[in-house]
Amino acid sequence: MNPICNARSVLETLTQSDAGTKWKPGALWVGLVAGVILALDQFTKFLVVQNIGMGNAWDPIPGFDFFRIVGTYNTGTACGYFPQLSIVFTFAPFLILAAVIWFYRSQAKPSWLLSLAIGLIIGGAVGNLIDRLRLGYVVDFVAVGTFPIFNVADAAVSTAVVLLLLWSLREESHKADAAPAGAAANKSSWKLGAVFIGVLLALAALTYFVCVLIPANFLR
Repeated sequence: MNPICNARSVLETLTQSDAGTKWKPGALWVGLVAGVILALDQFTKFLVVQNIGMGNAWDPIPGFDFFRIVGTYNTGTACGYFPQLSIVFTFAPFLILAAVIWFYRSQAKPSWLLSLAIGLIIGGAVGNLIDRLRLGYVVDFVAVGTFPIFNVADAAVSTAVVLLLLWSLREESHKADAAPAGAAANKSSWKLGAVFIGVLLALAALTYFVCVLIPANFLR
């Protein structure tokens, strides 16, 4: 037997085995997305702190107050709730990251949509975690209307939630299409879209109620 061909065959076998056991499809994509979000989050926070300062505001579009850059900090959770539990929210991301990574690795064939969502979650969670470990609080600066001020990491995690919802609905749709459902299978596409839009609107309404209406009317 040709030793070169034999060595090539062994190398291919080892490579395929290693890829199947250690490297999940899309793992590098997850790392790339997470790295980009983390770098963008930390860089924008640095720019705000150095050029605008905490407690100061800047209007990118003069006279248009709906969108502003406001340097502020948050020791609590989303929407600024429970600031007295800062120590809890410092260690909570470790559990979230462990659960997210475990979930991703448990998927036999992660799709690009799931990989993107997981990358956004990891990048956003690590971005805010670095703030809490280094500063004791999270730097926020994006002010849109009456919505609580947020940052790039928050936006990434929120986007990931929407993508995970879409991924979950797509998975259920694929399972339904695989089953011998006859004519009902042809309706899965528009049902998927209707359910996605409905749940998305419900999440938006709930977020607005919890983060805007409650603080403005009941927590003064």
